[in-house]
Amino acid sequence: MTKRAKPTTVATASARRARKPDPPAPPAAVPAASSPKATGKLDAPPAAPLGPIRKAAAKPERPGVATGPGPRWLRLALVGLALVYYGALVHHLPDSRWTRPAVFFTEATALFPSANAVVLEFRLEAWACGKGWQPIDPRPYFPIQPDDKESRFQRLGYFYFNHKSLTRRDREAAEALDRYIAARHADLDDGVAGPIGGIRVVKVVRPFPAPGEPVERYHFDPFAQAPSDERREKYATPEAETRRRCASS
Repeated sequence: MTKRAKPTTVATASARRARKPDPPAPPAAVPAASSPKATGKLDAPPAAPLGPIRKAAAKPERPGVATGPGPRWLRLALVGLALVYYGALVHHLPDSRWTRPAVFFTEATALFPSANAVVLEFRLEAWACGKGWQPIDPRPYFPIQPDDKESRFQRLGYFYFNHKSLTRRDREAAEALDRYIAARHADLDDGVAGPIGGIRVVKVVRPFPAPGEPVERYHFDPFAQAPSDERREKYATPEAETRRRCASS
C-alpha cells in the first residue's frame, strides 16, 4: 500500500519560512603574546631609567717580560743546555774519542787559565845529515803572520808542545809536523842546506822584565841562540827514523 504524503498545512509552511540557519560562531579571541595567560609568566616590571654612563676604571698594566722563541718546554731545555755548557767551560771533559767534539767547543777557557810569568817562544831545529842539529826557519812552512806570536807555528807550539809531557794527541801532532817538514824541506829555503833526517821542537822560556824596566818589542829570530837554562826540548825525531831518512837521501 502506497504511503501518502502528509498534506502541507499553512502553519507548517510558516514554520519552515521562520526557521533560518544559525549564524556561524565568532572566532575565539587569540590572547596577546604579552598576556600572562598566553606566556604563563608575569610581565617584567618596566626598566628604570638609565642614569649617566660611567666608564670602568682602567686596570694598571703590568710590565711585560720578554720571552724567547718557541714553547715553554723548549726554553727550559735551552736553559738546561746553557747550564751544562757553562759547567763544561769550568770543568773540562776528559779527552777521549767520543768526547773530542764537545771538548773542542768547551776548552775556550783553557786558552788563558792563568797569567804566565814567563815569555814562551818555540823554535825548530833540523838534523842535517852528516852535520848534526842546526836551527831551521819555520816561517817558509807557516807563512801566515810569520813574524809575530800569532804565527801558526807558535800557536801549534802553544797547544801541542806546552805540556810537561806529550799526550797521545800531542805526539800525533808532533809526528805530523815531522813528516810535513821532512817532505817539504827540499823545496823551501829554511836556512839548512842539504837533506835532513828529522826535526826537534824546542820551547824557550824567558822571564818577564822586572816592573819598571823597559820592555823590548817582540822580534822573532829563529837563528838566535837561547841560553841552555831557557831551553826545553819537547820533541825529536826518533834516531832510527833519522838514520833511515839520511840513508835514503
